[in-house]
Amino acid sequence: MKFSTNVLAASESQTLAIAAKAKIMRSKGIDVISLSTGEPDFPTPNVAKEAAIQAIKDNFSHYTNPNGIIELREAVAERFRVNNGISSATAETVLISTGAKQSIFNALLALCNSDDTILIPSPYWVSYPAMVTMCGATPKFIETTFEERFLVSPEKLRQALTPNTKAVFINSPSNPTGSMYSREQLQALVDVLKDHSCYIITDEIYERINFGTIEHCSLGSFPEIAERVITINGVSKVYAMTGWRVGFLHCQEPLFKEIAKVQGQITSNPNSISQKATLAAIQYADNDVILMNEAFKKRASFMCTLLDEIPNLSFLRPDGAFYVFVNIERWLQGTSLTSAQFCESALDIEHLAITPSEAFGKSGYVRFSFAASDDIIEEGVKRFQKALERIAL
Repeated sequence: MKFSTNVLAASESQTLAIAAKAKIMRSKGIDVISLSTGEPDFPTPNVAKEAAIQAIKDNFSHYTNPNGIIELREAVAERFRVNNGISSATAETVLISTGAKQSIFNALLALCNSDDTILIPSPYWVSYPAMVTMCGATPKFIETTFEERFLVSPEKLRQALTPNTKAVFINSPSNPTGSMYSREQLQALVDVLKDHSCYIITDEIYERINFGTIEHCSLGSFPEIAERVITINGVSKVYAMTGWRVGFLHCQEPLFKEIAKVQGQITSNPNSISQKATLAAIQYADNDVILMNEAFKKRASFMCTLLDEIPNLSFLRPDGAFYVFVNIERWLQGTSLTSAQFCESALDIEHLAITPSEAFGKSGYVRFSFAASDDIIEEGVKRFQKALERIAL
């Protein structure tokens, strides 16, 4: 019996695999330091938790509108209009899903045919290529460089576009690099995209984890391409609500109707209790977001200071998100190790979980998450240096 060729061709998530192995080691009593997962270590804001408890007490436990409760869609649409400059956002063009990942998958299922290609700047979030493959299309990668801050240039974008290009991914702030596009850089991409018919999937899940070097800008705010932009966001990262599984999407008709159809057939509505918690977070937890963002900003500086003390490394200070993407190629020279093999050794020998860049379509780098306390960050960097020194011997 044959399984789906699309699913067989898709890779598993290396970030989840590393996190799972680290948890197994911890369960055996091993002192593992994990700087691998993209999950805030802060608690969910109290207003969200209280709203969820009240929803349970109110027996708000039945099916909701498949697109999400109207109050939440209205709140998200207002955020898109006021904060992101997406003037077309209304409750009727916002879809609430079971996480931003489902929002992306819904969009790809509605868009993709077997002869389509989806452009993905590399390095990329681990799930983009796998989701494209599972939806029957072909991922096509646009290589970026350290010198470009891993941002796709207008020239490379223009060269990559073909008549078969159905959509382009843009992720700002970026996972895994922490880089952000300025308004001027996005305008340069828009000048290329306005002459093509493809859709643009803009993943802005880290939007409000921003360290002030670049002001966040949404591609949906550019009128030249607004009707073809699919904006992805959610509450997992910014509100420390990863387990609540709520994401949201905005796009215009007629695509919105097809995306909503996909969700209606897969999951129906997202979790009813989580929707009430999300509504409270959006309405009342802005101060929590500010405090968490300040903490991430300090942690970014702290981690970069520690990494600066290790010779033969290069990395970019992040503009946002909570990652540092570190080049270890000079340490790997003279060995037969890949960055993936180095990370396996670091976990086995130094009990440090970090993510190899192969997971993101790049070689010679590792990704650190600084969504952890200062003590854990400090110990993690110490173990990282020990692991480097052991492979260089």
